[in-house]
This record gives sequence, structure tokens and C-alpha cells, in this order.
Amino acid sequence: MKITPEIIRKIIEKKDIIVEFQPIYSLNTKKYIGLEALSRGLYNGEIVTPFLLFDQAKKDGTVLALDRICREKAMRAFSAESSAPSLFINFETSVLNDITSGTGEIQKTAAENNISPQNIVIELNESHVKDSYNLMMFVDFYRSKGFLIALDNVSAGLDTMNRIMLINPDIIKIDRAIVSHIESSKYNQEVFRSIINLAKQIGAMTVAEGVETVDEVITCMIMGVDYFQGFYFQKPEQFNYLFTNEARLRVEEAAQKLNISTKKNPTVVNMKIESYKRIIYELVNRLSCMENDDLNTELRNYVNEHSEIECAFLIDKKGFQITDTVMSPGVEILEGYHPALVGVNHDIKNYFYAIKEQIEDPFISGWYISNATGKMCKTISSKFYNRKGEMVVVCVDLKKQ
Repeated sequence: MKITPEIIRKIIEKKDIIVEFQPIYSLNTKKYIGLEALSRGLYNGEIVTPFLLFDQAKKDGTVLALDRICREKAMRAFSAESSAPSLFINFETSVLNDITSGTGEIQKTAAENNISPQNIVIELNESHVKDSYNLMMFVDFYRSKGFLIALDNVSAGLDTMNRIMLINPDIIKIDRAIVSHIESSKYNQEVFRSIINLAKQIGAMTVAEGVETVDEVITCMIMGVDYFQGFYFQKPEQFNYLFTNEARLRVEEAAQKLNISTKKNPTVVNMKIESYKRIIYELVNRLSCMENDDLNTELRNYVNEHSEIECAFLIDKKGFQITDTVMSPGVEILEGYHPALVGVNHDIKNYFYAIKEQIEDPFISGWYISNATGKMCKTISSKFYNRKGEMVVVCVDLKKQ
């Protein structure tokens, strides 16, 4: 059946909208942290996509009314399901070009359905807004009432960074275009990493949207994303199906599959190696311009900044330790073990020998029992040259997570 503009008008007039929900999933807790409400039109049993609905509503000038209908239906369905977590609702930001922001309609609808603002996340696509001031007023109004703000479809480019800084969202949803095949795309990985880093700087949580394969999930997980949404976990469903035992079993099965794949998948190994390299190279860069008297202080600063590090120390060109073994705060040292002191000789250790003889740089060991703590650790080492032109070997021990 061909969906005509007249059919779409009838759908909107009669409010023939159904709402499906797609879980947003925490891999760490194996639980849903939220549900995104996705509205569809319904005509003679046939589904009409939201794109067709909103495209026609914009032409007819009824987009604001349609947007409110979708939210009302979503909140009504959500309030009837007591076991549901937070609700993610989309707001058609293009309407902010024509109305005064912060009218309180979303707050009013939430109150009518007995939903606390703290349980609602308003998703925005800022690119549809011409008036940035109106957008900021909207965000400020609803954030002041306790609602959370998510920025949707975040991808690459300076405009994206400007959007994030403008809105300062609580949640950043990374676009499917970046997540798709991320395990094999260096470009996507770099864009993804830059978004994750910016999110951490502003204290925002991140969601990888549209994940469809285990490789995508694993790669995003290793790169530090907080949550996932996509067909890999579950397609959008109505509440009748969303919380069945079968759905819960699918989530648990997915988690087990991820655990197995994490151990076997070469993508994970490669990503971990890259993360190890970043840790040691960043420290090398910071130390290479330091005076000798400042090395201990800089080592301590770096260890304090990285919870995955157990300890760090420096060795001179002859293999003698020239700094303290700087330990992570609060690290437990088992009886009979102690950190190495200044002057200890490491010349036969593989983490020194491999660097000195230019066999491998950086050197990355396997997991072994640390002489410093008695616990499992992994040593990474590399070198820099001090102001006298002398080689110094940097060693970092990582904790076994």
C-alpha cells in the first residue's frame, strides 16, 4: 500500500501512533539503564516510519502537535510498566526555530503520568536548530527541573565538538555511522576515541548507537564507552515483549558471548596493545623534558592519574634504578614482597634488556607475579634520552584487572 500525505494526516489527526522501546544496555551490570521510545504510525495494520510522519508534518505545519502526541504515548506506556528504568524521549528540535523554548510541556506531561524528571532523558539533535540561543534556553530550563539531556547522532567534525560544548550534555550518543565496522576502521576508531575523551572531560556518559555485531561491541567497550544500544542486544519492542523471560535470556546470552569473544577476538588483543603503547609513550613524552630532580614527582603524578598502573620507576643506561618505585595510592603489598629501591640493578631483566639491545620498543611482558606487591602484573617499558643525551628506561607495571 502506498502511504500518501492524506493517510499520514489521518494518522496524526486520529493519534494512531504506537510506541516501541529499545533498551540501552550496560555491559558492566548486565542491566538496562534506559529505554528509548520510538514512535511509529499505524494505518490498517501497516507501520508508517517516523521519517514519513515527521516529514509530512513539517510540510503541514503540524510537527509540534505530532511531537507532543509521540511523547504523550511514550510516557503513558512507560508509566504503566513499573519495572522499566529511565525513559529516553526524542524532542523534535526543529520546532525551537518557531516557538519560545522552555514552555514546560514535557514537564507537564511527565507530571500527568507520575514520572519523575530524574527518570527522563531528553534526546536532542542540535543540527536541526537555527537559533542556538533558543536551544540553550530550552536545555537550561529542563535541566533546572531535573531532566537529563542527551545529544543524539554525534559524529565527526568541528561542528560536532561545538555542539557538545554548547549543550554540555549529560549523555552523548555516538552515531551509528561511527560505530559501524569500527573494529576495522582506523578513522572511525580515532573519531570515536576523540568523542569519548571529550565526554570524559565534561563528565558526560556515552552510548554507542546501532551496535549490530560482537566485534563492534568489543571494540567500543575497549575504547571506553559506557553503554550500548542496537540490534545486537535487542530490536525495539512493545512492552508486551520487552520484559519477557526470553528477552532477559537473550541479554544474558549476549553477555556470555561477549566474555568469550573478549578473550579470543584478535581485535581485543590489538586494542589492548595500543592502549599499553599509549600509556608508556605518554609518560615518556612527559619525562623527556624534565630535570632529574623532578622525575620522581612526575612519576607520582602520572601514576596517580592512571588507576590501571600499579607502579612506575626509571633505570639508567647501565641497568641501575635511579628513582623510587612509585606505587599507586592504596595498593596492597603482600607479606614478603617490597618495591625495589634506588640503586637496584635490573640489567638482566627482560624489560631492560629488550630496550637496551633494541630488540623491542616498547617492551610488553606477559602477566607475572610482581616482586613489588606479590600480585599479578604486566610490565611495559620504553626509553627516552635525558638532557645529557643518556638513555633512560621507563618501566610501568599494570595491575591485573
